[in-house]
Amino acid sequence: MIVLIDGDCALCVGLIEWLGKRIPADKLTAENISIVPGESDWGAELLQAAAITDFDSVVVIRDGLVLQESNAVLALSDVLPRRWHVLATMARIIPRPWRDALYRYVAQHRISWFGRKEMCALESPIASVTYGPRGKLTRPKDRG
Repeated sequence: MIVLIDGDCALCVGLIEWLGKRIPADKLTAENISIVPGESDWGAELLQAAAITDFDSVVVIRDGLVLQESNAVLALSDVLPRRWHVLATMARIIPRPWRDALYRYVAQHRISWFGRKEMCALESPIASVTYGPRGKLTRPKDRG
């Protein structure tokens, strides 16, 4: 799973830090989850390959599928303990247009509500599966 985030949004970086505290250690590997700022070289390459021209906060690429908006956030439950899968399943009962409308509303206001925070400021276990500061990333050679 590759998670593209807005690398200078405090809410997005906070989400990654929150995940880092909850993902079981055996799943917290670069093979299971990679966090990539959308503004980085590798992030831009992934977004272009996925034909995403209007990147806004979180995109998940998993098994060749590109997930956006609420589906992207709910897909993150795949690397979390079982209780989060149950919560995500319950959230999927809400019609997607409603979930996406809420997602877009929060995304539109996230900087004014939460401010900015650099991706490179991560200080959690998730930092081991991220690739450095925003804007300075290139696709790791071992990723292909």
